[in-house]
Amino acid sequence: LFSNNGAALEADFDLITEGRESAPIPETVHCMNKERIFLEADVDIEIGVLNANKGAIYIGKNAEVQEGAMIRGPFAMGAYSVVKMGTKVYGPTTLGPKSKIGGEVNNTILSGYCSKGHDGYLGNSVIGEWCNIGADSNNSNLKNNYANVKVWDYGQERFMDTGLQFCGLIMADHSKCGINTMFNTGSVVGVS
Repeated sequence: LFSNNGAALEADFDLITEGRESAPIPETVHCMNKERIFLEADVDIEIGVLNANKGAIYIGKNAEVQEGAMIRGPFAMGAYSVVKMGTKVYGPTTLGPKSKIGGEVNNTILSGYCSKGHDGYLGNSVIGEWCNIGADSNNSNLKNNYANVKVWDYGQERFMDTGLQFCGLIMADHSKCGINTMFNTGSVVGVS
C-alpha cells in the first residue's frame, strides 16, 4: 500500500480539487508550489512549511497543523486531524480522519482515529484504524544487510518476501504499543 500511495495521492488530489478553490493559506505559512496545496474550510494553520514540489498537499476540513510543522508532499490529511508542533512529514504520507501525528513520519498510511502524537520515527508503514503508537516509539524500515524485507503472513503462517528493500511496521486495527517500543524491520502486529 505505501509503495503505491504517492500515485494514489496525486490522482485523488486532482479528483477532489478539480474545479474547486482552496481556502486561503495564511501568509505566515511558507509554501512551495502553492498551486498544488489545497486547504478545506476551517483549517487551523499559522506557522509552518508546506512543500508541494515533490507532490500535492491536501488538508481536510477542520484539521490543525500546529506551529513549526514541516510537511513535504505528496500528503493528505483527513478532516479533524492534527499534525503536532515541530512534526516532520515526508511524502507520500496519508493521515486519516480524526488522527494525530508527531515526531517524524515518512511514506506511511495512518488510517482513521489513529494516534502517533509524540516523537519517534514511523516509516514505510501501514497503520490500521483506532491504533495508538506510544511516545518515543520507533520502527526500522531497512535491514542492516540491505536485503529484501520479509514479513509474517498470518494466512500462510510463515514469513514471505515482500520484494522491498524498505518496509517498516504493518499494524492492524485496534492495536497499540507502549512508550519506547522498538519495532524491527517488517514487523507485523495483528488485530487488537
